[in-house]
Amino acid sequence: MKQEITKLDVTSVALVYGAVLAVIGLFFAVLFLVFGSMFGAMSGRSGMGAMMGGGIAMAIFLPIFYGIIGMVFGALFAVIYNLIAPRVGGVKLYMRDVIN
Repeated sequence: MKQEITKLDVTSVALVYGAVLAVIGLFFAVLFLVFGSMFGAMSGRSGMGAMMGGGIAMAIFLPIFYGIIGMVFGALFAVIYNLIAPRVGGVKLYMRDVIN
């Protein structure tokens, strides 16, 4: 069975894409936190504790920033898709019924 996506709901695409990027941002924030604290402890310098502080700031900042950017670009993508799909055809999905 072949189906075609002719229109996307801008709000739902923006929310889903924002949530996905927020999770990716959280993953990167954890990496910053782990490596920042590890390198700060390994250096033995007194000023290197700021690397851990930077990791904590990134743990807060990155998921929020990635989520906002994801929502903006998700909405932009959906609007552009809705303008282009009627002219060139939407994304075609090929589906089949599966019997378990």
